[in-house]
Amino acid sequence: MRKGTGIALAVCMAVSAAVTLSMLQTETHTNSSSRMATVESLASRGTFVIDGSPFSDTVDRVVIDGRSYSSKPPVLSVLAAGAYRVFSSLTGLTFRTDPVASIVFVNTVTGALPYLLMVYFFYRFVLELFGPGRTATLGLVVFSFNFIGLGYATDINNHTPAAACLLVSFFLAYRSRHRAEPVAGTCHWLMSGFLAGLASTFEFWGGIFAVSFAVYLFRHDPRRTLLLFLPAAALPVAVHFLLSLISTGSLLPVYLRGDLYLFRDGYWTDPVGIDALNEPKYIYFFNILLGHHGLFSMTPVFLLAAWSIVKTVRDRGKRMPEALAVGVPVLLTLLLLGIRTRNYGGVCAGLRWMILAMPLLFLFVAEWIDRHRSGRAMVLLAVLFLIGLAMAADVPWANAGPWHNSAWHKYVFGLY
Repeated sequence: MRKGTGIALAVCMAVSAAVTLSMLQTETHTNSSSRMATVESLASRGTFVIDGSPFSDTVDRVVIDGRSYSSKPPVLSVLAAGAYRVFSSLTGLTFRTDPVASIVFVNTVTGALPYLLMVYFFYRFVLELFGPGRTATLGLVVFSFNFIGLGYATDINNHTPAAACLLVSFFLAYRSRHRAEPVAGTCHWLMSGFLAGLASTFEFWGGIFAVSFAVYLFRHDPRRTLLLFLPAAALPVAVHFLLSLISTGSLLPVYLRGDLYLFRDGYWTDPVGIDALNEPKYIYFFNILLGHHGLFSMTPVFLLAAWSIVKTVRDRGKRMPEALAVGVPVLLTLLLLGIRTRNYGGVCAGLRWMILAMPLLFLFVAEWIDRHRSGRAMVLLAVLFLIGLAMAADVPWANAGPWHNSAWHKYVFGLY
């Protein structure tokens, strides 16, 4: 049965590579332009100031002392700028002389490659959990063809690398709890911590998962958690604060400095459309769960994951520590998103802020598959899978990447 699972991996990797590489964005869009502006400014002029960049016309811009900066966290842009400098040195291509090739390269290293890494490690994880066979194969297929993150992997964004980091971090944490030396040695603990911390610098919600992973490991081995995992996790977080201080003169993330968004002719001084919404919270919560940006309406198989997590915790099953390590931060993140946000992430397909957690939820879809083998269960899985496939296939539009209204918006709510 390992051969069958290996064939499934080859097919899923091939399809994922074909979709992401063929639909890589060749120009920037509303969400991606500010990040690309920082990458270009750092690589070309050695500054975080994006004035003068060809991508500086962006809504995600703040003004400090009369100069413009991206509002996005800095670590991903710094890493992308470093990779671009190597690319430019080797090829002679630049944003000024060859903008399409340069944009495609940055989108590849920040989107497509992390996504393909995710597919591979998801395969490794389901093999670790369930062994080769039916569960691992079906779980991998459902993940590969129902994950809306595939569409986001065609453009520079923080969600794809954050999701990849969290998945690999949790994979290494799981091996650290369940494998003996030397399979799960010091390197596992260090890398798990480092990737959890790195995910937090890409997507601040990732910090909730990093804390959860730390608790998950602490209950197994407090000493190694304190001496290995936590210092490794702190390193990228410290780099984030240092870069924030260098770029904006403050340790506070730009997201927490609302006054910086309010300047003459700034978009956020007078936002429009979805960014100007102020819906009642019960409507907002409905839409991020089951509505036009719904976690469960866009990817219905997550209903199976939720069932599996709840049942595992209620029955105190053998994977209860893993269920708590994933389920608790997912619940907390959804609550914080519902309370602290109001625009669904702007014009985008699906609840993009939860992409970082989706690979972890797909593990519990596989757990549900492992528990249920009847014909009716497979029919239910197939129906939910097909709905999710339709939603996921709609995300990577060739001309807009994921930056358009979802299929639920267009075909059910009639919003274009």
